[in-house]
Amino acid sequence: MSWSTTEALTDPAIRKPLSFRSEFKFFSKDIPVENTLRLYNPVASGAVIVRQSHVISVPGLDPQERAECEDPAQDGEALQSGISELVCLYNAAIAKGLKPQKSWLQQNADYS
Repeated sequence: MSWSTTEALTDPAIRKPLSFRSEFKFFSKDIPVENTLRLYNPVASGAVIVRQSHVISVPGLDPQERAECEDPAQDGEALQSGISELVCLYNAAIAKGLKPQKSWLQQNADYS
């Protein structure tokens, strides 16, 4: 019998199988920490899941602050969504006059 990759992952013992789609690496301006975004597809779905290596947290900046990032054209674009979160907070911090710090980027505990 010939099995497809989807069929091979249908055993009840298998939970939340993902198929790796692509990986992107980049640095934020003035912060020497490499960021990695990986895109996955759930095997039984056409959705896209983004996993980020780092999250951004800027002391003195409310996470709700954004630097003109609420562009509806970005909705549904998984990669842009992941990058947008990081870039928006970064730009908001710069707009407040804060100096970029390596400590802004923290390893994402959920990244695998």
